[in-house]
Amino acid sequence: MPLIHLVPEPPPPPPREWPKVPTPPAKSVVWVGPDGTTLRLDAGHYVSVTGRAGFGAIIPDHITARTMSGAALMRDIRLTPRLMSVPLVVQGDTPEEYLAAYRALQRTLLHTDRGQLTPGTLRVEMPDGSAREIAAYYHGGLEPEERELDDMIWCRSEHPNLEFYAPDPAFQGPEVAQAWRIVAAPAAFYPIYPVRVTSSQLGGQATITNAGDLPAYPVWEIHGPGTPTISNTDTGESFGFTQALEAGQVLTVDTRPPDVEPVTGLTAIDSVGDDWWPYFDGLPDLWHLPAGTTQLEISISGATEDTRVHLTYRPRYLAGW
Repeated sequence: MPLIHLVPEPPPPPPREWPKVPTPPAKSVVWVGPDGTTLRLDAGHYVSVTGRAGFGAIIPDHITARTMSGAALMRDIRLTPRLMSVPLVVQGDTPEEYLAAYRALQRTLLHTDRGQLTPGTLRVEMPDGSAREIAAYYHGGLEPEERELDDMIWCRSEHPNLEFYAPDPAFQGPEVAQAWRIVAAPAAFYPIYPVRVTSSQLGGQATITNAGDLPAYPVWEIHGPGTPTISNTDTGESFGFTQALEAGQVLTVDTRPPDVEPVTGLTAIDSVGDDWWPYFDGLPDLWHLPAGTTQLEISISGATEDTRVHLTYRPRYLAGW
């Protein structure tokens, strides 16, 4: 019987390669515990999974009053505290690694020590290097749920409802510092480092730009000698003192509300710890910096070349990014 020669089949074509779309870098969430321990919640033993919530625009609280017609009369709109969800997986290559990572996270969630209540900080880091952060307290969700396997056997635990509570819902940017020199003539008032004030009775104006979405709370540091008055010329608000600062004396005026800064909020304290609130010239308007530009005016009586003025504040934002 003759043999029939079979022509070998050609090899199949190589699989088609589709162009890959580059994946942009993601933002990162970092938790800084009250004790200062920093944990990246998307690296190492901690895996951030989809489902983050509560980082967007602040939910408003509408304050209304009912009228005779049955309609609601809008009285006010207030910002509400923020509840943020950070779904997380804690894992390790061995039971010991997993347990160490889980316990390390637990320890950073203790906010009370000897009666002192201290918040932690949630920080959102963007791919461009910018960051916003918010003071927050652990709210719940770190309880492991053992399903198919014991978490020690599996070397991981899932926490889809890990939550943090922020009484002040505004995220804050990095601290902004400004300082000025006051000159007699011809220029008025402009930023320069170090600050130097000359003449015995000088004043000047400057423009401050708050890049945030919400009003910021300035902290003033005034180095004597001199008797200062600081004014917001846009609104007419101002505060000043009837007592003069001596040479080398430093006065810090903190305009932050006590619910934002419980320790030093709404205080005027000098460098030796003395309270200067009784020395305010009348009832002070400890004015805030609204979003956008503000025209500032400072007048200092009895100033010398050692007199200096510093301003620091943190921009406040409606969302975490």
